[in-house]
Parts: sequence; structure tokens; C-alpha cells
Amino acid sequence: MAATASAGVPATVSEKQEFYQLLKNLINPSCMVRRQAEEIYENIPGLCKTTFLLDAVRNRRAGYEVRQMAAALLRRLLSSGFEEVYPNLPADVQRDVKIELILAVKLETHAMTLSETATPMLKKHTNIIAQAVPHILAMMVDLQDDEDWVNADEMEEDDFDSNAVAAESALDRLACGLGGKVVLPMTKEHIMQMLQSPDWKYRHAGLMALSAIGEGCHQQMESILDETVNSVLLFLQDPHPRVRAAACTTLGQMATDFAPNFQKKFHETVIAALLRTMENQGNQRVQSHAASALIIFIEDCPKSLLVLYLDSMVKNLHSILVIKLQELIRNGTKLALEQLVTTIASVADTIEEKFVPYYDIFMPSLKHIHLNKRKICSYRA
Repeated sequence: MAATASAGVPATVSEKQEFYQLLKNLINPSCMVRRQAEEIYENIPGLCKTTFLLDAVRNRRAGYEVRQMAAALLRRLLSSGFEEVYPNLPADVQRDVKIELILAVKLETHAMTLSETATPMLKKHTNIIAQAVPHILAMMVDLQDDEDWVNADEMEEDDFDSNAVAAESALDRLACGLGGKVVLPMTKEHIMQMLQSPDWKYRHAGLMALSAIGEGCHQQMESILDETVNSVLLFLQDPHPRVRAAACTTLGQMATDFAPNFQKKFHETVIAALLRTMENQGNQRVQSHAASALIIFIEDCPKSLLVLYLDSMVKNLHSILVIKLQELIRNGTKLALEQLVTTIASVADTIEEKFVPYYDIFMPSLKHIHLNKRKICSYRA
């Protein structure tokens, strides 16, 4: 077939179509059709196979079954003869193989990718991961300076098409798929360097990278959790608001990934730091991220620990509530207020009957919000 064209010659549209048809024939119910397709496939040179399979895996128009078969065949080709196939590929195809293997780990539609089946091979050939990690981290730095971010009154949804979000997801899946023994040594030094950068985008990316690898590197990070948390806490005072917000997000994620030991070990420093960040009236987006992190922390915090900070926490939350309610009435801003109300509810839910003495403190403001909820909702228009 045309797919056996000479190495280095770009495939034509008709050659790709022929190869896609071959992939379909490989899963045809007819034994005769499958046998003929297998004979043709086996006679295709390794470079051509790799090139066509990569194209098929990436081509969303190729169809589910074609992409699934292409992913399985590419995994088989590289895992069974990696030492023979990979070194002989052109540099650009080697690069594409690296990228596709990494993307395969993070794609949600893993049935159409190499995500699950490629894991044993990636563990065996960790040099591929080591080369790809800096590129993934570089993608996380691809952030835009957005002057409106500070004053936005709604939390935007993640843009999964953006390089930064896609790379963060890739790093998360990579850590979960390969584990901390493989991923942490390859990422730690890069992340530490990013956190020391004078460019806010690198500091932001470094924090989000820490957030991404926590679940997969849970066991290996336990031994360095003290220094990691202390480092993240410092960024709550970073001069750039988006870095402060990223620090809040990272603390919230770590509170999930390392619960409940995280709460037991860091309750004193984390609760105080997040409350101070919430008190900072200069940026409601950062306040909202801090409130969100505190909510997550409280969810797995033992009641016996939370009550230790109840008086000071109630005082802080109430004073912030009064200010945020005034801002709502005056300016119509409500993002931080919404998260704050949820934080109060989380505290009450966790400490249960211990919250009763503080009921009268919060009820006037909360009743005002409830009675004027239609007007408050109208601010979204």
C-alpha cells in the first residue's frame, strides 16, 4: 500500500486515508479481512508506522475506533522494540513521540490514548519523562497579563484549551500515573528554581506545579512537607496578586492530598495565614481564593483542633462579612462575599453545637443576604 512510502517523504492525504482504512480492517469482524490487514501492516517500515500511528492518534476526525487502535499499536510498537525503533526515528518524530506519550497520560479520554497502557513503558524509559518535564513546566508559564483579573467579580472556569491548564493537567496525570519515585526527582529542582524567579508567571507556575504533583507524589513528599508548606506560606505575601491566589490554591489542594495529617500538623500556621489573607481588602479575588482554601482545610480538620481557634476565627470572619456586605450594597461586588458565607457554613458544620454561641453574631448579616437574594442575584446581569 501507499503507506510504505520512503522514510522522510511526507504522507499524502490518500496515503493517510489508506492507513486509516487499514486500521479499520484490523478490527473488522471478518477473520479474513483482519488477517490480510495484519499482513499489510507488518510489511510497513517502522518509521512509516510510527508517523502514521501518531497522526491517527492525534486526528480527532479519524473516529474513536481508529484512534483507539492506533494508540494500542503505537504502544505495542514502542514497548516491544523501543531500543530498535526510537533511536532510528528522525529528530522531529522523536519529539512528537515524546509529546504524544506525555499528552497521553493527561488526556481525559484515555480509551482513545496511550494514557493507561503506556505507563509501564514510560517507567522503563524515564529519560523520555526527564526530557519532557521542562517542556510541560514551560507551558505552565504561558500566562497572560490580565488587568481585569483583579477586579473580576466572577470566578472564571478553567480554560482547558490553554497551555497552562493543559500542562498542569498533564503534570497531575503524570504524577498519578508514574508515581512520586519517578516524577518528584525530575520536577523538584525545576519547581524550586521557578519559585525563585523574579517573573510572577514562573512563581505562579511553580506553585501550581506543586499543587499538581501532590496527589501522585504523596508518599515521597511527606518527608519534605514541612519545608514545602513553609515555602508556600511565604507566597501569600507575594507582591503579585495572582501568585498569592496560586499560593491559596496550592494550600487548598495540599489540604486535600495530605488530609487529615496536613490539618493536624499545620492547623496553627495555615488557618492564621489564610485568615490574614482574607482580611486583605485590596483584592477580592485573592480573598476569594483564600476563603476557598480555608473551606477545603476545614472539611478535614478535626473538630477538637478547630475549636482552638474558634473565638479569633469568628471575630475575623464576622468583621470581613460586615465589610463585604457593605461592598455589596455600595458596589455590587459579591465574589468574596459568596466564598465567605460558605466558609462560615463550613465552620458551623464542623464544630456543630460549639457554633451555637456565635449564632446571633452572624444572623443579622446572613438574614439581610437571604431577604435580598433576588436583588443580589440581579448584580450578575
